Amino acid sequence: MSLLATVFADPGGMAPVTSDGVDGPVNAVGQVVATVATFALAVVAVVVIGRMCVRERIAWPFAVLAGGTVTCLLEPLFDHLYGLWFPTIGQWTLFVTYGLHEPVWLPAAYLVVYGALAIWCARTLDRAPTMRTVWRLYGALVVVAIVAEIAYISALGVYNYQDQQPFVVLGYPLFLGFVNSMSALIGGIAIHALVPHLHGRARLALATIPPLAFGVDAIGSGVLYLALRHSENPPMWLLYIGALTVVGGGALTVRLMAMLLPAGRGEALPAPDDSVVPAAQRTTADA
Repeated sequence: MSLLATVFADPGGMAPVTSDGVDGPVNAVGQVVATVATFALAVVAVVVIGRMCVRERIAWPFAVLAGGTVTCLLEPLFDHLYGLWFPTIGQWTLFVTYGLHEPVWLPAAYLVVYGALAIWCARTLDRAPTMRTVWRLYGALVVVAIVAEIAYISALGVYNYQDQQPFVVLGYPLFLGFVNSMSALIGGIAIHALVPHLHGRARLALATIPPLAFGVDAIGSGVLYLALRHSENPPMWLLYIGALTVVGGGALTVRLMAMLLPAGRGEALPAPDDSVVPAAQRTTADA
């Protein structure tokens, strides 16, 4: 009997991945605030982007929003790898996997962070496709990530980071700000580079950009750190070094992705071409 047949024949042949954590009650008021605020931000993002789509007669941003929202299914993997824990007592749980209970507001957060912010980065690069723009976007997103995470952790008390964590300030490992901000940026760079070459239904494939970007930022740049973190009793000083490789790897990834831009390859920006139809005047066939 093959291994595959054995696994499917015996329900006990494959154990699901579980995550250990020190559980506790979620902050009841913080949960309400996090849920209302996160869904409110998601609604605002959808309205703003929807108006842009109507104005410019395009539809591809909705594919990116959908892809960003669905990417929330990868959150438990991140939590398992980096030691994030959502308290289960009193939490409004949406789904459970990897032994982690994910909250109801998670899809809204992912729509904003991995969908709307990627679109914002792409549109910003449409207007100014320079390396200065790339690094300014990265810096802004890092600040947003750190402030938002500290608010959800320390002010609202809806999740926490456990076990040994380097560079912790107010409950948040600061180096992860460079991880959590990278996805929107590299996703935006990819969208900016791909949209002119895709037309019609082909643009639906842009929905794959957010989960791909998530994999690059969460696992790609953390390849060394995660190996150290999940080794047996790693010394704290080694985790600090590993965390720095996450930041460095993220910056190198951003620089590599920026080479999709002419400016990133050291090329001069092309002169305006009067024959090119502005995005706002394109027909729905190019949406």
